Amino acid sequence: MTGPVGPVTSRLIALCAGTRDRLRTPELRERLDGLVTRLSEPRIRVAVGGRMNAGKSTLANALLQERLAATGATETTRLVTWFRHGHQARVRVHHRDGTERVLPLAATGGVGATVGGGDAEIGHLTVETPNDALTRHTLIDTPGMDSLSKLDPDSLAALADADAVVYLMPHPGERDAEAIEAVRGWSGGLRLGAANMIGVLSRIDTLADDDDPWPTARRVADRYARELRAVLSDVVPVAGLLAETARGPDFSETDARALRALAEADRGGVVRKLRTVQRFRAWEEAPIPGDDRERLLELLGLHGIRVALELLDEGRRATPALLAGLAQRSGVAELIERIETVFVAGADRLRASAGIAALEHLGWDAADEVDRRALLALQSELDRLRLEPALRQVDLASALVDLEAGRMRLGDEDTARLRDLATGADDAHRLGLAADADPAAIAAAAAAQIPQWRRLEARPSRVLQRHVRTARELCEHMLFTGRAAAEAGASWQARTPTR
Repeated sequence: MTGPVGPVTSRLIALCAGTRDRLRTPELRERLDGLVTRLSEPRIRVAVGGRMNAGKSTLANALLQERLAATGATETTRLVTWFRHGHQARVRVHHRDGTERVLPLAATGGVGATVGGGDAEIGHLTVETPNDALTRHTLIDTPGMDSLSKLDPDSLAALADADAVVYLMPHPGERDAEAIEAVRGWSGGLRLGAANMIGVLSRIDTLADDDDPWPTARRVADRYARELRAVLSDVVPVAGLLAETARGPDFSETDARALRALAEADRGGVVRKLRTVQRFRAWEEAPIPGDDRERLLELLGLHGIRVALELLDEGRRATPALLAGLAQRSGVAELIERIETVFVAGADRLRASAGIAALEHLGWDAADEVDRRALLALQSELDRLRLEPALRQVDLASALVDLEAGRMRLGDEDTARLRDLATGADDAHRLGLAADADPAAIAAAAAAQIPQWRRLEARPSRVLQRHVRTARELCEHMLFTGRAAAEAGASWQARTPTR
């Protein structure tokens, strides 16, 4: 969400502000003040989460188009770091005792070079920078899981404060089932689900021994997407290091010349040396010196070097063309598109949903009678706000969880319709239509679904009744708005003189 706050979030802000003025307990007033401040932020909060060493900071740098997040096994990578748009490049160091200090952001090296060694008393960091990538959303880089089943407390708190999450998936292997169950477990506790969570299969170059890891990566991503369809809207494979270098400022003309020298050498010999890092480093008769080889490994890895050579063979000799090709082959464009269409476009409902979830932890049993009456009134208003169609879609994300857990049953077609309703970025996609569907087609598709959901409401399962009623009411809203838009368009055409 950029610019003005959306209509549903605006209503929630007004409810919180009005309730705050009626409260007498300072602590409750402060908590509502904090929530109003959060809801009034001009940008949606997107967190990058996942296990340790999954490549979260590398992906964060790719999204930022700048090496700001600390990578590697450093003290700074174990700190939650918020990246916000600001006019001045600086780092706010927030200590656990509530104090903070401000440091100028280092010209190179990002957070790691600025903060330096670790400090056990640091709670988190905030990087403020005039980075154009941060005009669309605030990015939160989290330390990650220290085991398959646990997130560290700071990461959990950061994910709970986010409006949406990009979750980096662990590599496939014998512990797949345990990792998937861990995601299911903690995501439910953080009100995360298919409406506000996207999976990323990272480090795809390690998935297979083949020179081209993409067929394997797509198969694994599709499998993860099926198995985690209740908590993830999709799983996108991304070559993180390739994306970070292709979109960042570090790749130079000197690096491009080194790649061109490799491309012009005996290809058979180059391919053999690119089988392992050890062979490439120990290559005594290489056409480029050891320092250049080490630099290419740092920037691209073996997979990235092979991709760059293929691009050079295709005629992408100029550095900008080479970088554009690397970005395209990294898969990051698909992830960015999903962030825009799922998160940024749906910011109003995600922000309001996060705000309501935060209010649920407010503590409704206040000791003061005046406070208790004010909070009960707020609770009633929240129940009415939940009827908003935008929030109904978020409610349907919990239906996917109940479906996955076996608490309700649906046929394949109804399951597909429910998933579209719960995850679609707009009315057309919610109804399984193409993005350019006109209002009349949207109204017709919504009308076709309403009887099907009403039929399912007659089943004895209360869980099923609750979810299909929400689905029906969402379809009814789309029917009414679609008809209104179609009628308005027809009326406008009737008034427009033909030439």
